[in-house]
Parts: sequence; C-alpha cells; structure tokens
Amino acid sequence: MKLEIVAKNYRASDKLEQILSAKTKKLDKYFPDDKTPCKVALSESGRQCKMEISINYHGTYIRSEVVGANMYYNIDACLPKLERQIVKHREKLNKSYKMPERQDDFEFVSAVDDTPVEIAKTKRFEIAEMSAIEAAESLDMVDHDFYLFVNAETGNVEAVYRRKDGTIGLLQPYTE
Repeated sequence: MKLEIVAKNYRASDKLEQILSAKTKKLDKYFPDDKTPCKVALSESGRQCKMEISINYHGTYIRSEVVGANMYYNIDACLPKLERQIVKHREKLNKSYKMPERQDDFEFVSAVDDTPVEIAKTKRFEIAEMSAIEAAESLDMVDHDFYLFVNAETGNVEAVYRRKDGTIGLLQPYTE
C-alpha cells in the first residue's frame, strides 16, 4: 500500500509517521498490489485533532474519519473502522459474485464473452396509440416488466416499465 500523509494546521512527527506506516501495513492483506493509494489527512483545530484515512481501490472508495484529543488515539479508533468497512465490502462482493474467501485464490475472469450475439426469438405485435397513464394501466393488466405504446400526445414510440421499487417509469427515446 502506498501511504501518503497530508497535514493541515498540524505537524506530523516522525514517530507518528512510523506508527501510521506500521499500522496501515496491516491492511496490505486486503489489497494484492503495493500501488493501492492510502491517503491519511491530519488536521488540528483548537484542541481537536482530526484524522481521515481513505483508500481508493479500483473505483471503490473506503474512508474513515475520527476526531479526538490526540492523533495517537485517533489511529487506534480510525483503523478498526476502516478494516470493518473493508471486510464488509469484501463480504458483499463474495455474496454477489461468489468470489473465493481467500485473496490468494482470486481468479480474474474477463466479463466479455466471445460468443456471437444471437436473437433467440422474434415476436411481432401491434402497438396501440394511448396516453402514458393508459399504458401504465395496461402494464398492470398484462403483468409484464414493460409495455410499448405510441404516445397519443407526441406520436412517438415510448415504453412504460416497472422499476425495482415498484413504481412505474416512462422511457421516451429520441434521436439527435
């Protein structure tokens, strides 16, 4: 992990930097490469010391922030929060992608499938001219995820669809 320490209104001592380096190295087990950026922002305002640790790994942004009286105590509060977030994120990935538990077993598979695209079925149907509200009512009657229609007001082919939250959306395609 590539550690970057940024201080604002605060002077980080060499001892603090060594402790930060040693403690953040424990997070290396979660990241396969040494190039993962870990940014530590230290600031002080009055008697309050603020520490922010953020890691950006392949588009995933993991961040922890702690405000306390002492930077050394902040390290001990901030890093466990960050580690819990990393573990939680990895568990989420393991559930959704069925990834192996151990990092050593990761196998990167290309998401691009080389098989040619083939149309399995062609269906022809007549579309009626109606309003968007009537199309939404028809969507409920046919029990599909979407319903194509010609909008009576615009004359364009549009679609209503059922969203994941149960509400109905309207697609209005156009060309420029």
